[in-house]
Amino acid sequence: MVVKVQLKGLNIRRSRGKWYVSYRATGETLIKGFVGTRDQLDRQIASHDFRLKHLQAEGRDRRPSYDEGTLGSVIKWFKEECPRWDKLSDASKEDYEKSFSYLDAARHETAGPVLNFPVSIINQPSIYGMRNKAAKDKWERFADKLVSHLSTIFKEAVKVGKMVQNPAGGVEKLHNADPNANHEWTETEVQTAIWLAPDHILTPLILARYQGFRGQTCAALAWNHYVNDAETIKAFSIVVRKNNEPGWFPCSSETRRHLETLGKKSPRICLNSDSRPWKNEKAMQGAVSDYLSDLKLSGLIREGCTLHGLRVTYAASIRRRGFDTGIVADALGDRSRKMGEHYTRHVEKERGRLVVFQSENGVQKK
Repeated sequence: MVVKVQLKGLNIRRSRGKWYVSYRATGETLIKGFVGTRDQLDRQIASHDFRLKHLQAEGRDRRPSYDEGTLGSVIKWFKEECPRWDKLSDASKEDYEKSFSYLDAARHETAGPVLNFPVSIINQPSIYGMRNKAAKDKWERFADKLVSHLSTIFKEAVKVGKMVQNPAGGVEKLHNADPNANHEWTETEVQTAIWLAPDHILTPLILARYQGFRGQTCAALAWNHYVNDAETIKAFSIVVRKNNEPGWFPCSSETRRHLETLGKKSPRICLNSDSRPWKNEKAMQGAVSDYLSDLKLSGLIREGCTLHGLRVTYAASIRRRGFDTGIVADALGDRSRKMGEHYTRHVEKERGRLVVFQSENGVQKK
């Protein structure tokens, strides 16, 4: 018999067979990735160590309460009651918390704390004001993320009648993305990066280049996703987190050869330098980015060669073999077939220039 201890303020959820317990008021994680039955989880919650963590979390919960209809109350509702919050990855929640911390400290020169603003008086000009101040206090990309986070919260609040409209929707971004970022790699750059990569960097590089997986997919990939397949020898059977759709992806020979060299030291495929699963996809992507930055400083690869750029390289290789952009989108696991066009638009431009060259120079089209 399991004695259940009633502790207040806990958010208990299960994701992909693992249990997560957080302190609802602050979002602080108390148990992460617990594997076992609900009874086993209840025993863990009843333990002395967990109750101590819970008391500490309660002691840290000193946030002020907000009147109904204020920005602070809407943010509190989003974290505690809106299903959208629970669907966010840990890395995304971390980004949101940075925005919340900034807003918690922000004050209007005459109206006082920003979180005390009634949402009914927040309009698009005031959102632009928040954006511009955040850009000066922090940096442009932080300001753009702040607006994006508010837009998501307001959109959800409109659905349940807490707001009439979303004033953060359609607000222009300050930061202009580098048009040369995430470009297609040359084959020489790919092989150089693969040849020099340490083991913990090599696996995500292989998965991005030869499977077209996003960084978040690489970080979450487990050995039980890697299955035998009658038609392709091996395949990946996963739920694509970006669109929450189940997907079947044949394993390329390059990927299969690499995975056969790895020992199964963990349920996860991509491990850090300590042979442990990455904390989250941001940690993995940061390590890969640092490695690639060293190669750029050495002149071995160009600026703009990124992990996501290897996904672009995978997509471009499919298009260059003559498959249409719909097939490209299917291979990438994208719900929208227009994403095939997005990833390969540079290939189409190259083809157009080649046609012009051939017509000008009397070259027969092959």
